Amino acid sequence: MRSNYFEIYEFVSPQVYIVHEDDAWKFIDPRLIETMDFIKASFGKTITINDWWWKGKFTQRGLRDNMCSIVKNKTGNNVLYLSGHVLGMAVDFDVKGYTAEQVRQKLIEMKDLLPYPIRLEKNVSWVHLDMMDEGEGKIYIF
Repeated sequence: MRSNYFEIYEFVSPQVYIVHEDDAWKFIDPRLIETMDFIKASFGKTITINDWWWKGKFTQRGLRDNMCSIVKNKTGNNVLYLSGHVLGMAVDFDVKGYTAEQVRQKLIEMKDLLPYPIRLEKNVSWVHLDMMDEGEGKIYIF
């Protein structure tokens, strides 16, 4: 499945894109793609996941592969790391013109319209969204 609004390089690191290019869509959970498309259509604003393609600073806000520093650091410190990011089920993102808290609140308000249950991380300055279903309704806040 491919996104209607995002390019694959917004979901993956440069390393993954160099090796797999557009075939890297196979690593991204289709529910995540559909959910992010829904959010983009609902907000109608620029959403930034990874922006390395445009010489930005974000490279690890989508799929995190074994070459990403976050994963390497966890592994090097013998920390088990089973984040939704390494499973292709999570993104961190910003919506232009909104704070992270405003985005979280709007998603909570429209939870019944979401295509799938999601998890949202609280108390961070970006929006972390993943598809790791906790069985707690449409939105689980952690």
